[in-house]
Amino acid sequence: MGKNSDIESISNSISKTILHKILVEYTNRLESTNKLINEEMEYRGQSMKKIDKRTLNNEDKKRIKDKVLIKIINRLKSKYSDINVNINRDTIKRRVDEEINSFFEITLD
Repeated sequence: MGKNSDIESISNSISKTILHKILVEYTNRLESTNKLINEEMEYRGQSMKKIDKRTLNNEDKKRIKDKVLIKIINRLKSKYSDINVNINRDTIKRRVDEEINSFFEITLD
């Protein structure tokens, strides 16, 4: 795969990881919690494998972070509109910052 498609793939799996972590916290269906936790762990593992296969510079990491934020917001609006009311953009951004830092073990501006 090329660098751009790798960045797209990494941003997809990281966004799904973070989205599922958010869904666990905000779900209205408590019976879904275990499934969401398992899916979050699966997406996290996939993300780490993809990240390990590619050497990413700070610009790449910034692009991934920006894409992840947009993808989470779009997925919340399109697939999970019932919880979109309960979570604001600042909360999503904070969660993305925390998770991106843990994936890349760096601080991005």
